[in-house]
Amino acid sequence: MAHNMRMSSQRKAARRGSVGVGRFHFRVEVDGGRIFDLYYDRAVLSADDRKGAWILHQELGEENGTIG
Repeated sequence: MAHNMRMSSQRKAARRGSVGVGRFHFRVEVDGGRIFDLYYDRAVLSADDRKGAWILHQELGEENGTIG
């Protein structure tokens, strides 16, 4: 991942690790054929809520994955 990071971010990641950094993207199809893009954002929202969040990015067209 270092090639995608600014030098200052690389130095921080080397010292602190990657906790709270990054997103995991998913494309899911639900019963009925609807398709959604969603991701889990690892960013910490606050000191009291350090879990990250699931984000529904968009709904795509059925089966062929076109934007709908």
